[in-house]
Amino acid sequence: MSIEKYDPRFVDAMNKLSKMSEEERLSEENKDLFEQAMNYAPLDIQPQLTEIRKKYDDIH
Repeated sequence: MSIEKYDPRFVDAMNKLSKMSEEERLSEENKDLFEQAMNYAPLDIQPQLTEIRKKYDDIH
């Protein structure tokens, strides 16, 4: 699966998020970045992001 077929906004958000700890990713400050990843994620990745969103919602 080639990364070029993904939306550049998704790739950018995921690159930034992947460099963070889980605590940082789930922080309020990074909510917009996570939302960007969710909004532009390919369908095959959305279920994984939905699981992460559940964790985020449980924390906040």
